Amino acid sequence: MDRQLVFAQLALGVFGVLGVATSAPGQWLEQALRVAIGLLITALVSRISPRTAVRFSPYAYGFMLLLLAAVLVIGISPAGSDSKRWIYLSGFTLQPSELMKVTVIAYLAAFFYNHLGNWQIWRPMVVIGFAAGLIVAEPDVSTAAFIFVLAFAIMLAAGTTITRLLSISTAAALIAILIAGPYLSQFSYIGERITGFRDILGAQEQTQTLSYQASQARRTLVKAGLFGIGPGRPISVPEADTDMVAVAIAQALGFIGIIVLFLLYFLIGSRGMKIAGSITGPGTLLAAGATAYICGQAALNLLVASGLFPVTGIPLPFVSYGLNSLVSVSIATGFIHSAYRQARQEGILA
Repeated sequence: MDRQLVFAQLALGVFGVLGVATSAPGQWLEQALRVAIGLLITALVSRISPRTAVRFSPYAYGFMLLLLAAVLVIGISPAGSDSKRWIYLSGFTLQPSELMKVTVIAYLAAFFYNHLGNWQIWRPMVVIGFAAGLIVAEPDVSTAAFIFVLAFAIMLAAGTTITRLLSISTAAALIAILIAGPYLSQFSYIGERITGFRDILGAQEQTQTLSYQASQARRTLVKAGLFGIGPGRPISVPEADTDMVAVAIAQALGFIGIIVLFLLYFLIGSRGMKIAGSITGPGTLLAAGATAYICGQAALNLLVASGLFPVTGIPLPFVSYGLNSLVSVSIATGFIHSAYRQARQEGILA
C-alpha cells in the first residue's frame, strides 16, 4: 500500500474522531472503531487487482440498483425527515446511495476500458440515469448530482469527446427525470436550502429558520479564529458530527485545523492522480475516479461548511460520523492502492 495515502487516511480519521468528540462526545469511541474498520476495508480492497474489480462491477451495479429500488419500498427515515435513504438490517442501517458511488466508478471504468474507440454510449446513459434517478426519488438530489460529477470525471479521464460527453449526460439526465418524476412533489426542501443560502449571503433575516445552520456555522468559525478554542466545548451547529464536522474541527483547532484538512485532501488528490497517470488499463480510470470522488466530495463539504455553497448533506470523507460513507470512501481508497500495486509491479513507482 502507498504510505502517503495510508498516512492521509489515518490522519483524516483522527480528525474525524476529534470532530465527533467535540460535537457528540459519547460517540468518539464508536467513530474510532469505524476508522479502524475503514482502514481494514481499504487494505482488503487494495489486494484486488484493477482487472478483477472491473470484471465484477456489472454484478455489483445490478445488486446496488436492486437495493436502491428496495429503499423506495422498505426504506426508513430518521426522525424528523421524510427522506427514505436507509434499509434497516438487524441493528445496522445500510445506505445504498453511498455504495453506489464506488460502484458507478468501477462500472464506468470497466465500460470505457473495454470499449475504447467503439463506445456503445447508450450503456453509460442507462447506468448513470437509473442510478441517479432512483437516488433522486429518495429524495437525495445532492448525491444524485454528485453521481453525475463522478461520471464526468471518469469520462474525461477516458478521453471522451465533448460531443459524446454532452450526449451521454443529457440522455442520462432525462432518464433520471423520468424515473424520479412521480416523486417531484417531495423536493420542496431544495428551494428552502437555496433560499437559506441566499439569506445568509444577503439580508440574514431568516437566521432562526431557513439559514440557521449556516448562520451558526459562520459564527462558530469566526469565534474559533486562527487557533480555535480547544476540544471539549459545546457546539451549537446542527449536524456538527456529520455534515458540519469541519466546523467542529475548526472550533477545536481553528483555521489551522482546516488548513491541515485541506492539505491532507490535497495529498490524496496529488498522489491519486500521479498513480492514475503512471499506469495503463482499467486501474487508471479506477484511480482517477476514486480520487475525484474523495477530493470532489471533500471540496463540496468544505464549501458548504464555510457558507460558500448551499447545504447539500454531503459528508466529509473519512471525517464525518457515519459508517456507510466511511465504507464507501475506504473502498475508493482501496482502488487507488490497487492501482499503486500495479505501478509497483511494473516498476513505475517506488
